[in-house]
Amino acid sequence: MAPEASPERSCSLHTCPLEDPTGAPVPAPAVSTLQGVDPTSPLTAGHFAFPRAPQDYQEGSSLLGLGDQASLCAHISNLSTSIDPLQHDGVWKPPSVQRHVVSVRQERTFRVPKSYSQLIAEWPMAVLLLCLAFIFLCTLAGLLGSPPLDFSEPLLGFEPRDTEIGRKLEVWKAMQALTGPKNLFSLSPDPEVNSSNLLSTLSPAAWGRAEESVVRTKRMVEPVENKDEENFFCGPPEKSHAKLVFVSTSGGSLWNLQAIHSMCRIEQEQIRSHISFGALCQRSAANECCPSWSLGNYLAVLSNRSSCQDTTQADADRTLALLRFCATYYHRGVLVPACLGSAKNKPPYCAQVPTKCTWSSAIYQLLHFLLDRDFLSPQTADYQVPSLKFGLLFLPVIKTSSLLDIYLDGLVDPIKVSDNYTSISGMDLGLKPRLLKYYLAEDTMYPLLALVVVFFGMSLYLRSLFITFMSLLGVLGSLMVAFFLYHVAFRMAYFPFVNLASLLLLSGVCVNYTLIFFDLWRLSRGQVPSGGLAHRVGRTMHHFGYLLLVSGLTTSAAFYGSYLSRLPTVRCFALFMGTAVLVHMGLTLVWLPATVVLHERYLARGCVSQAQGRGGSDPLRLLLALHRRVRVFRRIFSILSRLLFQRLLPCGVIKFRYIWICWFAALAAGGAYIGGVSPRLQLPILLPLGGQVFRSSHPFERFDAEYRQQFLFEDLPPNEGGNLPVVLVWGILPVDTSDPLDPRSNSSVVSDPDFAPSSPEAQEWLLDLCHGARNQSFFGDQPEGWPTLCLVETLQQWMESPSCGHLGADLCCGQSEFPWAPQLYLHCLKMMALEQSPDGTRDLGLRYDAHGNLVALVLKFQTNLPYSTEYGPVHHFYTEVSRWLSTELGKAPPGLNQGWFTSTLELYSLQHSLSTEPAVVLGLALALAFATLLLGTWNVPLSLFSVAAVAGTVLLTVGLLVLLEWQLNTAECLFLSASVGLSVDLTVNYCISYHLCPHPDRLSRVAFSLRQTSRATAVGTGVLFASGVIMLPSTILLYRKLGIIVMMVKFVGCGFASFFFQSLCCFFGPEKNCGQILWPCAHLPWDAGTEEPDGEKGRTGPPGFSEHYELQPLARRRSPSFDTSTATSKLSHRPSILSEDLQLHDGSCCHAHAPVLPSPRDLLLDHQAVFSQCPALQTSSPYKQAGPNPQTWIRQDSQGQKAEPLQALPEAPAHCPKPKVEELPDGFCSSASTLEGLSVSDDTCASEPSVRVPDSVGTSPEAMNGTGHAILERGQLNGKRDTLWLALKETIYDPTLPNSHHTSLSWKGRGGPGDISPVVLPNSQPDLPDVWLRRPSTYTSGYSS
Repeated sequence: MAPEASPERSCSLHTCPLEDPTGAPVPAPAVSTLQGVDPTSPLTAGHFAFPRAPQDYQEGSSLLGLGDQASLCAHISNLSTSIDPLQHDGVWKPPSVQRHVVSVRQERTFRVPKSYSQLIAEWPMAVLLLCLAFIFLCTLAGLLGSPPLDFSEPLLGFEPRDTEIGRKLEVWKAMQALTGPKNLFSLSPDPEVNSSNLLSTLSPAAWGRAEESVVRTKRMVEPVENKDEENFFCGPPEKSHAKLVFVSTSGGSLWNLQAIHSMCRIEQEQIRSHISFGALCQRSAANECCPSWSLGNYLAVLSNRSSCQDTTQADADRTLALLRFCATYYHRGVLVPACLGSAKNKPPYCAQVPTKCTWSSAIYQLLHFLLDRDFLSPQTADYQVPSLKFGLLFLPVIKTSSLLDIYLDGLVDPIKVSDNYTSISGMDLGLKPRLLKYYLAEDTMYPLLALVVVFFGMSLYLRSLFITFMSLLGVLGSLMVAFFLYHVAFRMAYFPFVNLASLLLLSGVCVNYTLIFFDLWRLSRGQVPSGGLAHRVGRTMHHFGYLLLVSGLTTSAAFYGSYLSRLPTVRCFALFMGTAVLVHMGLTLVWLPATVVLHERYLARGCVSQAQGRGGSDPLRLLLALHRRVRVFRRIFSILSRLLFQRLLPCGVIKFRYIWICWFAALAAGGAYIGGVSPRLQLPILLPLGGQVFRSSHPFERFDAEYRQQFLFEDLPPNEGGNLPVVLVWGILPVDTSDPLDPRSNSSVVSDPDFAPSSPEAQEWLLDLCHGARNQSFFGDQPEGWPTLCLVETLQQWMESPSCGHLGADLCCGQSEFPWAPQLYLHCLKMMALEQSPDGTRDLGLRYDAHGNLVALVLKFQTNLPYSTEYGPVHHFYTEVSRWLSTELGKAPPGLNQGWFTSTLELYSLQHSLSTEPAVVLGLALALAFATLLLGTWNVPLSLFSVAAVAGTVLLTVGLLVLLEWQLNTAECLFLSASVGLSVDLTVNYCISYHLCPHPDRLSRVAFSLRQTSRATAVGTGVLFASGVIMLPSTILLYRKLGIIVMMVKFVGCGFASFFFQSLCCFFGPEKNCGQILWPCAHLPWDAGTEEPDGEKGRTGPPGFSEHYELQPLARRRSPSFDTSTATSKLSHRPSILSEDLQLHDGSCCHAHAPVLPSPRDLLLDHQAVFSQCPALQTSSPYKQAGPNPQTWIRQDSQGQKAEPLQALPEAPAHCPKPKVEELPDGFCSSASTLEGLSVSDDTCASEPSVRVPDSVGTSPEAMNGTGHAILERGQLNGKRDTLWLALKETIYDPTLPNSHHTSLSWKGRGGPGDISPVVLPNSQPDLPDVWLRRPSTYTSGYSS
């Protein structure tokens, strides 16, 4: 019986009908076996056996690749059903000539897969269904086991938590929220005092307004006495009113009659005419909407006009003269609200102000609220015609989210809010949070369009909508599994809005993996076209699985490195994104190959059969014609792609490597200087809740960034918080008990068990602290009503004052001895609090619990340092106060030595975190990436070069962001922390390809890695760049910045990976085992020892047993661009072996398609039959022709005996038609070009790709000699195919030279020190080069070059 084919070679007949030469279908015999074939019989071309009826074959049992079935069916159509009578009694006899043999063996109903590749190849649908079931269960558990998603506050979580400053701020907010009557802390010992106070309703959720709970609400301007003005306006303007900023359209001054009327007209048409304005406006006593506080209305009041439109140019000139006269007193600080009106109890300095400036509050309000600070300032007061650049208009509407309809209907369109004179350029409507949520939903179309662009570009590259859809499904499944782990496994309660950006970022990772896998899949199909699906899966995953593991682990480690940040949103994003990358890596290992196998088995085969069976209808003909046109453009694109990525890019990188290293190193150094030295990334000047959320040209952002500081009323006076306060706290520990990863959680207070403020030592230390603070340079004037730092001094003054006995005779009055007894001290503090704050609203610095016990001291004092949004002054203030307080606490008694201080440090806390964390986070991410790469490759130089390329990408990106005028805000910190993870996968592509290259020299490995992965890397970068461009029109700043960072990181990362990393490898890349951390019994692809492989030990023959090696002619087609394959000046003199344009000849010369040979033995027989029939297709030979061309085979025994000539192969028939060659898709070929073999050594090496022949190849009984050893036959490799190595020396072999000259030539082989001298085999065909054969001790893995 014939040897049974291996599982990966078995093939079913599918639905291909058997036909005889006349075209009639031929019924299959019921039982048949493989028989010997007579050379003269019709079955010479091939023979099939049918162990059972064709209808018993199961669909899907074949592991054929794309194109295999078509070849098989075309070959079956020429078969005959005649049975050879040479077989008798089941005895197998070898035929005289055996060619093209395909055997089909009995299939069992179920086979247990013996390997991963066999599992994927035979059960792809089962694998995909299991993955889908796992995703569905995780999704269901994640949705049911987590709270519903809440994105109502998208900016929540961008403040630092779990820092020294952050913990103190959180505890101080908790104390403020818990202080008040009927609360945990009270300012007075009696909790029943003033129970109806507004503070009793203060809930802990309103901590952001806690400062307002102890400060009385004040009006910005005191009421005025002018009755006419009161009748016109509804009081003075306030900060709570909605505001509009007008500018001149022509760039001139607004102080002209046309501009004043224009402002009134735009307000009337776009705001007051809206249907909802009447329900929102502030109404007068006549139940009418109050007029706006605008320049035209003030001009009408001062000119006694009825409305804005009635004013004249003379009114404008007269008012300007009055303003010019009164502006001097306003800027000197004497024209204040206290001096306005006709009241008699005015401050003394009001006498300096003329009456015409104080009779009406309109003059003061114009200068203070409506006109910009440069108009009539001391510097411009003498100008004859002062220029008014900005004019403010106050609407009689409180800033609220209810103004959204008015904004969307009348103010969002720039054309509606502008005319020939003025335009609205800035707005403060209180709509930022509401409008942000509106635009987050409205602009979601831009990220979705970006995803469409990503997967559309992938589908164009893959030419398969099915694979693209399955890749998208894999991304969504990975995110859902990560969501399950995020909530259920990691117990995370907060899911920030920015986590949704992981969909686009993970899609970028998916594009990289999918394109690399598909390139490797097509390359393996081109190199081994006769291999089954299991073999191709194993060959592809040998490279891709290693790349996927290293890239996935490195990328996830880079994202996990951002967990070091103290911003809760950044930490949550790092945890979710890193987990999603890990899940996607594990899912891709089984999901992607199963998808491609399913596509190859069903969809691709179905397309071929449908294309072959289409009829001649007009629509189909039109589609076919269109398809042909598309194929022409696709072929042109394929040629250009091949030229760029297979030739120009490797040659350009290798030839100009000096320039690339210097250029990219200079770019990285320049980016580091710009980003870190000058002008560097500027820290934010606003908190995230009030910071920029829209693009810079948005009127809301322009008001905050440009116009707010242009008006004097926005400046805070010193007594309203203009200077930095210092708050000293004792009795409460600075321990934040809230969840640092959940910004919605609130902290509770932890009491100090050692708090003891009543001891005599504590009283003396508190008095000394008061005196010492007054001597400090930062101590300022103390406003009235503040809780003073000098509590003991205040108590002494109260005891000596007449008001001490206001509540009745008490022991405290008249006490002059100091320090007091502890009980007396506590009693007197309680009595002073009850006397000075009977309603519990005045803060004396005392905090009592519900039982009347003193549990905390909160002492404040004002400094002379003004509040600033700049980091430097506040940092100096914090450092100086911390140093002073640390010194004083070192002298404190035991009951007061755990005090701490805080201040208005919310912005400083954010700035301090952002000034130090990004560098630390990026450094940790790079360190984790290096560690992961080192664990994956065990090669130190490659890991260092990869990290250097990623670091260069980050530095240049930071420099470019500075040039784009970005600030180092929370969103920028988030994206910068993710930049390492976004760029590391591009470098890992080349790093792993370089590491797995079978060549030991660095130039060959650089060319190999570029040719293998450069196109997929470039296409993935281009697709993500296009997706980033799609997001630029978004109004939401977060979407715009996400698009910019994706564009920039991917583009810069591709450049550093393709040019900088590869150029470093050209110079310092590891060769052979250089820089490799070797383990015992570890073998690398280029290692060659002196020992034989294990497979050879079992096949060693007896003494005198000779081995036969026969070299068949190279059946390769020469490309027109073959002569230009070595295009570099450095390597143009080297001989070309095989061009990447050479195409594999798979079929027989006399048939359109070659049959698929299932078994290794049949494959060897077919190898001999094909090359005995087809003429040798020549390649260029760099060797001299010395005498006649040799026509002999060389026979060399295993002991290195002298070669003896053998019989040459017969010439191919002249009438054989030109073979039809199957074109490999997209420029991939069965062998690599000379560029893959570029080396600084003197030889060029190529290993012919082939199916590895297993050791257990069966032989017939007649093929065995008497000793039990197989009789070697000419034309076979006898199980040694995997040990052959074809090597061409660059030096010209001249047979006329003496042997001594040949032996003196240095052989710089790739096999290491154990290599033997090459065996010279003159080729059996004319005009073909001679070949050296040698046998390395290890099998070369990876893709052949």
